[in-house]
Amino acid sequence: MASILSVIFSIIYTIVIVAVIVLVIEQQREPVWSFAWAMTVIFIPVAGLILFILFGYRPARKRLVAPPRIERSERIPFITLLENNSDAKLALHNNLDVLHNGDQTFASIAQALESARESIHIEYYIFCEDEVGNYIAEQLERKAREGVEVRLIFDAVGSWKLSKEFISRLRASGVEVGRFSPITFPYFTHYLNYRNHRKIVVVDGRVAFTGGINIAERYLKGDTMGLWYDVHLRIEGDAVADFQRLFLADWTLVSGQTLNDPRYFPPSEVTRQAPMQVVGSSVSSRWSAISQAFFAAITGAARTITISTPYFIPSTSLLEALKVAALKGVDVRIVIPARSDSRLVHWATCSFVDGLLSAGVKVYLYTAGFLHSKLIAVDGRMASVGTANMDIRSLEDNSEVSTFIYDRETVAELTTTLEDYIAHSRRVMPDEWYSRPQGQRFIEALARLVSPLF
Repeated sequence: MASILSVIFSIIYTIVIVAVIVLVIEQQREPVWSFAWAMTVIFIPVAGLILFILFGYRPARKRLVAPPRIERSERIPFITLLENNSDAKLALHNNLDVLHNGDQTFASIAQALESARESIHIEYYIFCEDEVGNYIAEQLERKAREGVEVRLIFDAVGSWKLSKEFISRLRASGVEVGRFSPITFPYFTHYLNYRNHRKIVVVDGRVAFTGGINIAERYLKGDTMGLWYDVHLRIEGDAVADFQRLFLADWTLVSGQTLNDPRYFPPSEVTRQAPMQVVGSSVSSRWSAISQAFFAAITGAARTITISTPYFIPSTSLLEALKVAALKGVDVRIVIPARSDSRLVHWATCSFVDGLLSAGVKVYLYTAGFLHSKLIAVDGRMASVGTANMDIRSLEDNSEVSTFIYDRETVAELTTTLEDYIAHSRRVMPDEWYSRPQGQRFIEALARLVSPLF
């Protein structure tokens, strides 16, 4: 009897495995991703199948009716791309302030929160219950008691350490709190793998903040990695409405409420011309809009490309775009941390350096602390600040937001910031890099092989 049950189980499991492999192939993602998951399912019985359901399965992208194509001869093709792949309209009139690191960012956010009269909308991947988090929470509670509408979204995985008491205190004061994709044992789903990595603050519909800085005191005081270096933006003007729309769409997801009152979108009084676009992407988006934007920026560069990213595990297309840019004579520079908060991710990142160096890409290791900023500057004419790392998780799975800025003054300031990162970095020299121990190279290659799984 036992042998019969064993045979039946083997047949059923084999059918399931075949079905899962077909599903992996049908998702039409990066070949290395498909191969990694297929091998995991085949060679790690049962556990591999569970891992795929939790972390590997991706819902089909929405097959929406394509938006009307914008075909204006005066439009720059890059701008048209973002209008078509994410409905990111060109916001012409804005005031932009570049905020460096935690001290400037938290002070500016606190000032904006204090001035709130009607609404505060705040959304973070990581909201820590520490000195900074408690200070911001106290402000939110006070403004809610004053009658300001206050809504907070936090990611259930990124902010898993938030206590029930902390959340209850916020709600008791009148703050509406939403958790993005909460995880309830044992009812895990494949959505566990798709997180909200956005950082958005919108006050009164008139001022917005975004960038790479989470609500955590490590951006002020550092941790075992040293001080965390990052960049945020303070924005007034036409682009604020785009952040408001993203927040309200996410609020509908976490609360079921649809908020579309015109008072959340007051007319802007900013007259300064500082054009930019705000691009949001998520697993449910029709296109991988931010990934496409990065690809277009890299392939369209004529002179210089400078990138800072804490995690560099690019898709094949982005990796090849960087190599081709360098091979055609573009000065391509990438700054990554010398040390990482994830050893496995750091090993995987290092595995890509060989190919970059062979193509002529200049790679720098930041040594002054932990570099967490996600910046791109191209030809002195465009720069990007946002929440998306240059890795597959950010560009394919997470909910992210990135700004693409065409204001020369702001682009120049962000380019200067990147130059400062390079000044505090050690350039990777090819001969030295290629002489790494064979064991180290094997570990990095192995980490790269399994990188699609994390």
